[in-house]
Amino acid sequence: MYKNEKEMYPDVCSWFRKMLQSKFKDARICVEDTSKKVLSKWLLEKGFHTHFPDYQTYEVEVDVTGVVVKSDKEAHLGFIECKLGRISLRDFSQLLGYSKVALPLYSIILSPKGISQPLNLLFNVARRNDILYYSADKHIFITKWLQRKKGIDFSTIIPKGASVL
Repeated sequence: MYKNEKEMYPDVCSWFRKMLQSKFKDARICVEDTSKKVLSKWLLEKGFHTHFPDYQTYEVEVDVTGVVVKSDKEAHLGFIECKLGRISLRDFSQLLGYSKVALPLYSIILSPKGISQPLNLLFNVARRNDILYYSADKHIFITKWLQRKKGIDFSTIIPKGASVL
């Protein structure tokens, strides 16, 4: 079992990099632990800022950030928030805020323990999938992380029936 979130980051980075590489075969992919860096500064350091005109407004600290550069004119962000305990509404809301600011192509929150009971009720009983959306066509994925498999548990993805791949 992971002792802290930071121990999750290398496994999650590796999984996310492979997922993005399989989805965007001809793109340049960068995935890193950005938990201790403000996203705008990280994008500037890596030279990706030129692809994101609003990058200076990205005053967020995402655990794992991915960048997919398809061309000089097209690039996308991907965010992953890692939690050791059950994912709470507070955890979800943090990622929702980050996603509303930077509009990533992928926004994922995961935990080896899955989601909290209140979040389970919100999405699976009250069916409030509307709050997953941070843009008209973009939503957060919530899922359980499988440490042994070093990947996500596809059967737990919220919204139900959604596929990250």
